[in-house]
Amino acid sequence: MERLTKIDRRTMRAYWFAATFVILIASLGATTIIYRDYTNRVDSAGQQVMSLAQALAEYTTQVFTKLDALSRAVMEDRADRIVYEGLLSEVMRRRAAAEPAAMGIAIIDRSGKVYASGMDDYPVGRDLSHAVDFKALSRPNAADFYISKPYKSELSVPGDFSGWAMSYARRISDGNGNFDGYVLIVVDEAYLNGFYSQLDEQPGMVFGLMGTDGTIRASSSPAVVGQNVSAYIPEQLAAGKGIRINPSVKTGTERIFAYYRSSAAPLVAYVGLPTQPIYKAWLTASSLIVAALLALFAALGVLGVILGKYMQNRSSLVHVMIEAANQRREKEFLETIVNTGGVLMAVTDAEGRLIVANQAMHELFPEMETLKSEVGAIAGPLGEQLSAVVDNLPWQAVNNITLADGRKRALSWSVSPIKTNDGEIKNLVAVGLDITERREAELSIYQAGKLVTLGEVATGIAHEINQPLATLAMAVDNLHARVSGGNLDQAMIVDGLDLASRQIDRAANIVRHMRIYGHRSDGSLRPVDPAEAVDGVLAIAGTQIENQGISIRKEYRAGDYKMTADLVLIEQIVLNLLLNARDAIVESRPQDDGREVRGEDDFIAIRFEQANDDMIAVVVEDSGPGIPLANLDRLFEPFFTTKSVGKGTGLGLSLSYGMARDMGGRLEVKNGTKGAEFRLILRAAKDEKEGAENG
Repeated sequence: MERLTKIDRRTMRAYWFAATFVILIASLGATTIIYRDYTNRVDSAGQQVMSLAQALAEYTTQVFTKLDALSRAVMEDRADRIVYEGLLSEVMRRRAAAEPAAMGIAIIDRSGKVYASGMDDYPVGRDLSHAVDFKALSRPNAADFYISKPYKSELSVPGDFSGWAMSYARRISDGNGNFDGYVLIVVDEAYLNGFYSQLDEQPGMVFGLMGTDGTIRASSSPAVVGQNVSAYIPEQLAAGKGIRINPSVKTGTERIFAYYRSSAAPLVAYVGLPTQPIYKAWLTASSLIVAALLALFAALGVLGVILGKYMQNRSSLVHVMIEAANQRREKEFLETIVNTGGVLMAVTDAEGRLIVANQAMHELFPEMETLKSEVGAIAGPLGEQLSAVVDNLPWQAVNNITLADGRKRALSWSVSPIKTNDGEIKNLVAVGLDITERREAELSIYQAGKLVTLGEVATGIAHEINQPLATLAMAVDNLHARVSGGNLDQAMIVDGLDLASRQIDRAANIVRHMRIYGHRSDGSLRPVDPAEAVDGVLAIAGTQIENQGISIRKEYRAGDYKMTADLVLIEQIVLNLLLNARDAIVESRPQDDGREVRGEDDFIAIRFEQANDDMIAVVVEDSGPGIPLANLDRLFEPFFTTKSVGKGTGLGLSLSYGMARDMGGRLEVKNGTKGAEFRLILRAAKDEKEGAENG
């Protein structure tokens, strides 16, 4: 079972290790996929807007190439006049009408005045020397052309981009290369932006043109025209192209911008695509991947739990099967053991239900077969309440049991527990012997010992009986003499009869206790007042002991205690203890000319004590010399005695020890404060029914 558990643990560890590895790989793969998806989406969007920006830049190149050609044609019109000077303005108006990108054309002379014009806003003679175009081109070493920043103009055709225009100016040089004026073409941004309507425009997309200085010249969002964004894209302006994620300068909306410079003009086309739809699509796809990853995690976790439950249930099933097999083998083993020999053997559960019993048990107690499933079924054969047995494990006792057929058998039982690893009682094992014959022999020995003791006190008992008889005889003689003398009165007769009655009661009491003491014990245990037993012993030997100068201290009261015992056996034990105490005191007295010197403080004390919760002690203490320490351990051995030859058999204490043991108790001895102290310890009686159960 332990090996299987180790394999299961290793399997679970391997599974969770593999699951963790799979989770790590899956997490890494999912992270890589999500990251690549993000970069691919951003790169795809960047390539898309870059393509659009290139197309816009190419279109711008085409437009400004045409404007450049148009400006050169106007310069030729001025230099090689085909028409006279008065019609030159009309020629420029017609040329502007022929070019959709041109809103109007004008020629400015070297002084900054309009020389010829096809636009009403630029009449001939108008001074433009203050204009940026003039200042930019009139400088020494100026560029050949100049594109102005955007400005509002009423020349624009109404539309989405109306109101905004910018100027394309080409420098006119004389034969020496000096500034000789310039051709001014007002460019219509509406025309430029009209190209964008042909593009596959997406929601939120912006596009436009900016100069290399970062100022936006044209835009699909008129609100940003004229804004300078050079601080946001310095690298792209320097390189002439590039892709960058930036917020819009007006709305703050984040977009992917692509920048591409026109090859014909210092203008950079740009296209911006909002990032929010990209992020949204990316998050949607990522959420699916994360959901799949979480589903994988959950599946692995659930599978691990199911696998753990399976192994746990399998382990429990295997454990139950092994336990059942072990119990079966244990039962077979116990049956093999208990059916061996003539002993009574039974195994019960913790509540006394019979599990198995041998043949001898069934033969002696056939009713066990029908009662085996009942709680406390073993209590009947044990002759003891199950609770009392369990409270005193390991339990031993000799009880007289009445069988179903009415026979009485003396059974010696020993009950031991089988405990679990937690210390709880699992089973009770009862082993018993039918000692009826041996018990009869023991009781015979006890009876013989009792008769020996009676023989020791016979002289004293005879003296005790003779005293009331002598007194009675004296009273009769006295009455007879009074009758003969004729002086007998009624009062004297009453006194004489009272005296005779008391003496008769005294003698009868002695004889009655002798009859009780001499009665053969049957070994039955029942509730007994120890005071009754002690009083009976003192009725037999008390006067004899006191006549030897030893006071008897009765330090007990009747009715204080009840013990489970045999009254006759208690009397025999107490009598043995009293006689041993008397002999010890007498033999220890000093001699004066062959006569013993009695002590004034010689005594034998008898008292009862609570030994523990369920045991009571009858204590007999004397004022003798005590017991030598070397003899304490041998005192209860058969035939061991410290008395002189002829004064002791060495069986009194040994028999007393056996009697106490047979009643489920013990006999102890120690040296007290003065002499020896013997303690007869027996079980306390729990209720009046106990005697019937043990009988």
